[in-house]
Amino acid sequence: MSAAGYEVSVICASFLDWGMQHDAAIVGRPWRIAARIPFGPLASPRIRIKQIVRQRAARTALAIGFGSNNTVREAEWHPASPDITAAALGVEADLYIAHYPAALPAAAKAAARHGARYAFDAEDFHLGDLPDSTEHEHDRERLRAIEGAYLPGAAYVTAASPGIADAYARAYGIMRPNVILNAFPLSHAPERPTPCGTAEPGPSLYWFSQTIGPDRGLETAVAAIGKARSKPHLYLRGRQTPGYINHLRTSASSSQVAARIHVLPIESPEKMERLAAHYDLGLVAETAQTQNRAICLTNKIFSFLLAGLPPMISATPAQRAFARSCGLDALVYEIDNAEVLASRLDEALQAPGRLASLRARCFALGQERFNWERESRILLDCVASVLSNNRAYASE
Repeated sequence: MSAAGYEVSVICASFLDWGMQHDAAIVGRPWRIAARIPFGPLASPRIRIKQIVRQRAARTALAIGFGSNNTVREAEWHPASPDITAAALGVEADLYIAHYPAALPAAAKAAARHGARYAFDAEDFHLGDLPDSTEHEHDRERLRAIEGAYLPGAAYVTAASPGIADAYARAYGIMRPNVILNAFPLSHAPERPTPCGTAEPGPSLYWFSQTIGPDRGLETAVAAIGKARSKPHLYLRGRQTPGYINHLRTSASSSQVAARIHVLPIESPEKMERLAAHYDLGLVAETAQTQNRAICLTNKIFSFLLAGLPPMISATPAQRAFARSCGLDALVYEIDNAEVLASRLDEALQAPGRLASLRARCFALGQERFNWERESRILLDCVASVLSNNRAYASE
């Protein structure tokens, strides 16, 4: 939006120092940081105590039947939600875009105060991000109350996958959101595709995330590299959950497999695609443990395509459909099937010509279809339509 000529102000709630340090989307860009609101253990004791007391008071009020209005629900939902709202009320704008449910009330209330419009960008289907069990029903009801109160009044809603768009439309009876995929700028891509990776030791299978930990399908990947005749090395990039890497290595079937697990430090998001290009294959191990995980399209897919890296894609409903639409069916495997993943690895790694062809095809998909330059047009069209309608309404 800034590159398109809009004046942009950012309000963000900060919890993890390392995230802010590595996130160039927030730091050092041509927009104004209107507010950075601390919460959680890294907030000062005064702010932390205020947020805890406020959230507990809201929970108590709701539990005894008082304070059923939206303001109390919002204070109960997220410790920083009232602070985000207060900050947003002080920023005058033509359009307020919320990127998370805790910011949705802030966007709606700031828009009402300043005679503007608001929108919601759904990276996840948050109702489906909680396990489907009775113990989480209260959390779902709280979220349903907040989203249900504000989403119908949004000027537009965007979603990060077709499945998420469908889920929001069904859950709240709103118009199906526009789909804007989590793709990345062409400037992040390497200059050209290469027939294979350069990482040594190789051949190589690459995975990255903020955190290296359980419930990410990595156990299947470890088992697969042990079964694959091509003897690939598994490279994992991210912050380690304490003890987890040792768990992976000790669970490996042999010391030789354990020695083929390599841990890399976390890096800035804008470096992910060029870093990925150094490896032979990428791993997209989505588990589908919740409804949201089943219908989302992880950003790893788009990082790997832009890098020219064939992604080994676990067969969630959303990812299977995506792979089919791109002609990448041969790269799909079941998340708990190490034999099939090992076979997929061997099919690519033991045939240099096939690997080179796959890498060229994936690079072309990133250049031609799955990049931010294409996806951003959808966002800019949404924004332009809202602001045009605002001006038409104001002139009447």
